[in-house]
Amino acid sequence: MVVSMTGFGNAVSELPDLNIRVEIKSLNSRGLDLSIRVPKNHSEKEITLRSKLGSRLQRGKVTINIDTEPTGTRVAKSLINKELLLNYYSELKSIAIAEGSSVDNLFSTLITIPEIFHNQSSDNNMERDDWPEIEKALDAAMDKFESFRKTEGEALHKELIIYINSIGQCLEKVVKHKDSRIDKIKADIREKLEQIQDEGRIDENRFEQELIYFAEKLDITEEIVRLGTHLKYFLEAMNEPAPGKKLGFISQEIGREINTIGSKANDAVIQKDIVLMKEELEKIKEQCLNVL
Repeated sequence: MVVSMTGFGNAVSELPDLNIRVEIKSLNSRGLDLSIRVPKNHSEKEITLRSKLGSRLQRGKVTINIDTEPTGTRVAKSLINKELLLNYYSELKSIAIAEGSSVDNLFSTLITIPEIFHNQSSDNNMERDDWPEIEKALDAAMDKFESFRKTEGEALHKELIIYINSIGQCLEKVVKHKDSRIDKIKADIREKLEQIQDEGRIDENRFEQELIYFAEKLDITEEIVRLGTHLKYFLEAMNEPAPGKKLGFISQEIGREINTIGSKANDAVIQKDIVLMKEELEKIKEQCLNVL
């Protein structure tokens, strides 16, 4: 079944002392281009995640963001180091007075010094392992992400069938018209010959030989058969797992046969159908870029 490379999934887990947010987004790509952002205290998990998620994601430019926010008792409280603050203030005040500078803004300057503050948590279990809960949220986001891809893929599947069937309908018109065009070409050649020669002087055997040679050069039967086979193969391949690359290759073969028919047809009616087939094929190629 066709699955889209474009996807989105998110999950939020609100624990008593920790909020976890996971967001997964993807766009189309030739291979798997995976970007993962995890909290700093779990940075060592990135390699494990790449190994774990690679087989599920398969292809696409995928971005995974995992954010955690302490809440409740796990929120670190900022406490002022009073002794250090007073020491700094005393020294800066002495210098300011000695230099004749104002001491009005000393405190606003001091609170920008990181060493003045230190964090303290009232929760003795602050360092407990959060990763199992993060993994649960990640799995939930992945389930939504994969569901999104499948839904998008169903829409792609329907569109591709419409485009392939449209090419097939044009091909049926070409089949109906291909033989009558040879008769028309034959009549046109005879008419032109008669304009420059008396009919009695035409070598009928040579005329028929030339027509046979000309008809063989314009014969599109093999191309029609191959194109029909490619269209059927395309529909069959859509039911295979992750068929994106294969569908791209088949669409190239479809294009090759359409171009050959167009170059050999030498017929205005058939050329109209060729143009329509090319238009539908461009839509197919564009959509195949987004198929997993």
